[in-house]
Amino acid sequence: MDTIALRMSVHNGSEELLEVVLEPYGRDYWLQPGESLLVHTAPCDDHGAVWPGTAKGNEPFEVDYHPGLIRVHFNGTHGWVTDLADNELDCGHQRP
Repeated sequence: MDTIALRMSVHNGSEELLEVVLEPYGRDYWLQPGESLLVHTAPCDDHGAVWPGTAKGNEPFEVDYHPGLIRVHFNGTHGWVTDLADNELDCGHQRP
């Protein structure tokens, strides 16, 4: 059976550069105004049933907002970031 992966879109609706940090890795990605990216994670089992590490339990992502910064903590076996065309982005993407 293929592993189920979930994704969440992050969009910069501001007029400023926005830092997105993928936790627990601490990887940073920077979005220009109007730009979006996708954060992906895979669950800890092949059925998509286990999401450890969340404050409320059974949640694939937790998001923490600060002005100019969004922290996305994935709660699966691994996490990765892509553009909207599913091209994986490197850590430091568009870092000033």
